[in-house]
This record gives sequence, structure tokens and C-alpha cells, in this order.
Amino acid sequence: MEEKLQFVPSLKDAFAIGVKNLVPIVLSVLLWLVTVWIPYVNVGTTIALATLPVKLSKGEMISPMFIFESKYRHCMGEYFILQAVITSAISVAFLFMIIPAIVLSLSWMLAVYLLVGKGMNWALCLSESNRLMMGYKLKAFFLKFVVGFVLFLAYYILFQILSDASGLLVLISLVYLLVSVCVMLSVDAVIYRELVLSEDKVEEAKPEEAL
Repeated sequence: MEEKLQFVPSLKDAFAIGVKNLVPIVLSVLLWLVTVWIPYVNVGTTIALATLPVKLSKGEMISPMFIFESKYRHCMGEYFILQAVITSAISVAFLFMIIPAIVLSLSWMLAVYLLVGKGMNWALCLSESNRLMMGYKLKAFFLKFVVGFVLFLAYYILFQILSDASGLLVLISLVYLLVSVCVMLSVDAVIYRELVLSEDKVEEAKPEEAL
């Protein structure tokens, strides 16, 4: 069986997904910014952006208009409960010297994606995410940490070079923010694909093997 979340292949896949969908993701974020002040609609668009890696993981070109799909508004109750439970539990875990909070956040990092991608209830999302992340938390942490550090380093270098050009620095900072969002969403998309979609393919193949 092929090892999941190999560092170099995962980075390459995340880069490919990000480049392919850079413009749609940026347009989706801009659409969200334009409509975020509209009550009720903003709930669906926010959930859509928060769970964008589910769409990206399938390797398809996304349409920015997907954030207005009604399915995202329909799961807002489960979404709010799930986020409240995760936030509360991680906040308590922070009292125990931070490390438990990091482990817990990694254990549950797939929960919100499973809510939309699998249509599970909030409680099952937590337990299933914990099961899927078992043995992969360190790999996921290392992957996200390295990508985040590289993005930070790139911005630091640009900041040092352009520190005297404040106007240009503001523009660069905005572009950097959008690119960073795109890259980190792509990393989560790879993690979701490797740990969730790959397991689905194995389960679908079992009946065929039995025949």
C-alpha cells in the first residue's frame, strides 16, 4: 500500500492545485468580501470558503459562484455546533501547556471538511476526523509548518526589500495574503484527498475485488 502524505509529492500536489485554482480562489474570496455583510447569505458563503479544500481535493477547476450554493446554508446549525465544540475544547487544552491544544487541533482538522464532504453530524465528524488523523498528525503538522514558514520567510524578505516603498508594500501584502490563503487551502486539500478520498476509493474497490 502506498504511503500517505509523503512530504515532497504532497508539496508538489498542493502547488499544482493552488496554481490551477489561484484565480477562482481569489475571486471566491473577493465575492465573499462583497457579500459578507448580507445576513444569512454570509453564513453560507463563509462555510463554503471554510470547506473549500473539499472541492479542491477532487482536482476539478472550481467556479467562484460555488460559495452561493444552498447546501452550505443548510448545514449551518451543525457547523456552528461543531465550531463551538472545537473552539471550546482547544481553548481548555491550551491551559495544559499548549501541546495538547496543538494535538487536538490536528486530530480534528478534518472535522469541518467531513461535515460538508460526507454530510456527517457534528459528533461523528469529530470521531471520524480523529480516526483518520491517527498516525498522520505529525506529517500534517510538518507539512503545514514548512509551507507556513516558507510563506513567512518570503514575506519577510519582500518586506525588507520594499520597506521604503510603503505604497507598493501594501499592494504586495494584499497579494501575499491572497496567495497564502490559496496555498494553505491547497495543502488542506491534499491532506483531505490523501486521508479521506483515498480511503473511499479503497472501500469502493472492495466489492469489485470480492466479485
